[in-house]
Amino acid sequence: MNITFRQIEVFLAVARSLSFSQAAVACHLSQPALSATIKRLEETLSVKLFERTTRQVSLTDVGLEFQRLAEHLSDSVLHTQVRIKEYAAGKRGRLSIAAGPSIAAGFIPQVLKVFGPQHPDVEIRIHDELSDTCLEMVRAGKADIALTPAMHTDSDLVSVPLFKDYLVVLFPLAHPLAQKKTVRWSDLQAYPQVAVNNRSNLRQTINEQYRALGADFAPAYEVAQVATMLGLIHAGLGVGVLSESLVERASLDGLAHRKLNSRSAYRRICTTVLAHRAPPPVLTAFLTLCKQVAAARG
Repeated sequence: MNITFRQIEVFLAVARSLSFSQAAVACHLSQPALSATIKRLEETLSVKLFERTTRQVSLTDVGLEFQRLAEHLSDSVLHTQVRIKEYAAGKRGRLSIAAGPSIAAGFIPQVLKVFGPQHPDVEIRIHDELSDTCLEMVRAGKADIALTPAMHTDSDLVSVPLFKDYLVVLFPLAHPLAQKKTVRWSDLQAYPQVAVNNRSNLRQTINEQYRALGADFAPAYEVAQVATMLGLIHAGLGVGVLSESLVERASLDGLAHRKLNSRSAYRRICTTVLAHRAPPPVLTAFLTLCKQVAAARG
């Protein structure tokens, strides 16, 4: 027969109070039931835990040692209960986020600025990768969620729209576009352009916009990094299009920007998770906050 945690609770109640009657009240047991519980515990251990007379209850040497061990076990169980309740409430755990570079640099920090202080015991990992890599990380279980600029209809994934990430054009402060209140795609064709390469979802969006105008997008400079792009624009070598979420957080000293005046000049940012996996509580809490921050963007 194994010791039960209830037996340990009853033992500790008697050991702390050194009174069977007080312990019975604390444990919501009749005194005969409490005495029977202690007896079964002693029989299981094949030891005597208490010396009991008509006037006094005391622990035996073995009882004192068992009390020390039982107190430690009780504390461990209580600690475990607290930890699992915190985990179930999304206050503890691990969260792995995969996001496209612009989303990781722009939107994710806005969310974590609130989420972090509210969930100080959550271990967070951010993977800033291209969209396809983000989705594969979710499939492989390396990320709990992906935030990417596209809806995905694969049966193993569930994508939910989060917000529209509008496109803006950047240019030096003294550029002719600075005189315009609104800028159209057609306005950009008169100037050399700097763009990220075709691996980027942003570049694919720009290509689609130009095809809709019946033109091919042919940038004067093609780069891999946004920092390089900004440097070339700052030097007056061209204008460039970036997403609003990234521009909001980028250092734009010496540069101005305008939102492109086109109904289709945006990327729809979506959250993507595995279709057949119940989300861990911490992910549910993160998703809720993502929706709140996205709604506040307007």
